[in-house]
Amino acid sequence: MNKIKKIALCTAAVLSVCTAKAQSFKEPVGYKLKNGMNIIIAENNKSPKAYSSFTLDANAFDTKKDGIVELLNAVLNENVGKNANISFKDNSGKLATASADLEKDLTEMAALIQNATINQKIFNTAKAKLITSIKAQDYDYDQTVNENSINALSLADVQDFYSHISPENTFLTIAGNVELNTAKASAKKAFGNWNRTREPIPGVTK
Repeated sequence: MNKIKKIALCTAAVLSVCTAKAQSFKEPVGYKLKNGMNIIIAENNKSPKAYSSFTLDANAFDTKKDGIVELLNAVLNENVGKNANISFKDNSGKLATASADLEKDLTEMAALIQNATINQKIFNTAKAKLITSIKAQDYDYDQTVNENSINALSLADVQDFYSHISPENTFLTIAGNVELNTAKASAKKAFGNWNRTREPIPGVTK
C-alpha cells in the first residue's frame, strides 16, 4: 500500500470515529494541487458530518525543536475565534462540520493557517495554556512535550517554524459525508491560491 493510501485510510478512520453507524468508505483518492499540496479524499455516506485534517509532512520537519508543533497549534487555536468547528491538536488542524458548510469552514481554516497572527501577546497566552494542560496531564502528549521543552521555545522559534510551512510539505484529508467532486472544489477554493510561505502577521499588541 502506498504512502498516500496509508495516510488516507488512517486519517479517514480517525476523522469518522465519532459515528456509530457502519462505515462505508470508498477507495480514497489522492492527488496534488498545482501548488504541490497533497490532497486525500475519502467518501463515506454513512458518516453524519464532513471531516478534514491538515497535517505536516513529518519528513520535511525532522529537525524541528521539541514541542514546537504543539506550541504552534496552541497559537493557532488563539487565532480560531468563535468557530467551534475548527481546532488544532494531535499535530494537526481539524475540522468537523455539516456537509453543506464544508467549503465555508474549510476556507476559514485555510485563511487562518495561511495568515496566522503570531505576536508576543498571543504567544504568551498560548504558551501559558499549553503548560497548564501539560501540568494537568489532561492530554497524552509525546514525552518530548513537557514544561521544559515548551519553556525553551521563543516567539522567534514559532515564527521561524511557521515560516517554513508551505503547500508542498502539507497534507489535507477530507473524509466522511462528502461527494468527491464537491470536496475537490472546496479544497481548491480553500488552498489553491496558497503559492508560497507567508510571514506571520505580527498584529497589534494591546
